[in-house]
Amino acid sequence: MKKLSNIKLISVLVALCLIYFVVDFTGGKSKSKSLKSELVSIDTAKVTQIYVDGARGKQVQLDRVQGEWELTLPNDKKVLASPSAVDNALFALNSIKPSRIATKSEAKWKDYQVDSTGTRVKVFEGGDQTLDLVIGRFGMEGQRAYHTYVRLYDDKEVYVAKDFMGFSVSADPSAYRDQVLARINKDSVASITFNYQADSSFRLERVGTAWQVNGEPADSAVVAKYLGGLNYVSGKEYMDEENKLTVPVMSAAVDMNDGYTVLFDGYQLEDEWVFHSSTNESGYFKDMAILDKVFVGKSELK
Repeated sequence: MKKLSNIKLISVLVALCLIYFVVDFTGGKSKSKSLKSELVSIDTAKVTQIYVDGARGKQVQLDRVQGEWELTLPNDKKVLASPSAVDNALFALNSIKPSRIATKSEAKWKDYQVDSTGTRVKVFEGGDQTLDLVIGRFGMEGQRAYHTYVRLYDDKEVYVAKDFMGFSVSADPSAYRDQVLARINKDSVASITFNYQADSSFRLERVGTAWQVNGEPADSAVVAKYLGGLNYVSGKEYMDEENKLTVPVMSAAVDMNDGYTVLFDGYQLEDEWVFHSSTNESGYFKDMAILDKVFVGKSELK
């Protein structure tokens, strides 16, 4: 009887060993072969070109030229790109880590938006293409966890990339441009000369610790609030047909204590305003918030 029990125990152990062998050496290997541990491996220092094709016709082309990133706009105009914006996009791509396979079926691509509706990203290091990826649908898991579906362009597998936000690699050229017109420290401003049409021009000047408008006392609290707004002047709506602009109809020249001057210009093109600053040579903006922030009237400061 005891001998029979030992035989049963040995049989159970053998069966368990066989199951372990099948799972570990057959199933496990199958899984590791399917789920790639790495989809993206970019040497950011060697990247020379980036293409981003969006689903809505938007397209980005970035070229590294003599150490600086050059952005080609839809009208073929080339402008300098924001280095931090390009770095952020490359960092986001390198952060992609597949956590699981969503599907291997091409028929499911549309569900995950990794078909023609996705965003295709191509990265080149010299003459070598080191990435061809389709970024698809973004998703949330609970209130904090998030993921994006991705697919290598030549593969069928769709992966879940946990903690990756697909929109961090934008197909909108504006996302890679310098959006800042000026950053001005209010304590460094000596005076501002506003040139307006007709007889509405005036000069705001610091005299001792007070401010004056055309020699008359200004409201110090109002001036402080206005100068504080000049700390960060930015725009998002670009105007890239500056050849249509003639002469500015108004300007604000901000003279700093060190002799440096920041010049804001305002142009009128038909029924639109266009703004430019001397610290962002290639940027012409249509954001009306710039008008309110920079070009104040004399009566507003007294």
